[in-house]
Amino acid sequence: MKKHILSALFISVFGFFATAQTLNRIPPGSAANYPDGWHKFVDQGATFDVEILNRSLTQGNIVWFDQSKYSGTLVGYIISGKGTYTWKDGQRYAGSFKNNMRHGWGTMYYLDGTRYDGKWKNNKKQGKGKVYDKDDNLVQKGVWDNDVFVGDKKKKKKKKS
Repeated sequence: MKKHILSALFISVFGFFATAQTLNRIPPGSAANYPDGWHKFVDQGATFDVEILNRSLTQGNIVWFDQSKYSGTLVGYIISGKGTYTWKDGQRYAGSFKNNMRHGWGTMYYLDGTRYDGKWKNNKKQGKGKVYDKDDNLVQKGVWDNDVFVGDKKKKKKKKS
């Protein structure tokens, strides 16, 4: 019986984890038993240091079992607003989030020291952005569409003949 409970716990805890570039989920109902205010607790493998208002998370810090971390605003059990998410491998994103995804303006810091500053939509580069190398030199500037660089989309003025 004890073995089955541990197996179920292991599966449910790891069900909230994902690969790099995808955000971990917040276990639903984590704040249900806490009054308004700041609280520290552990729930389903995640450590919380958060503010709770009306049984919903509003802001704070979360560290998951795999050591991925989020610090910033929350809407209920959803990562939304401004914050910083650090994956277990060390990659980091600082900027806007919506519905557990990178969405809006933000900066992604990659393991090789490069970074992308720009617009995001549903976890993908979308719109204007810039890529910098590890020495902070601008190496690419332009527009992305669905995570694919499509170049400089500025309209060129036609010369009058």
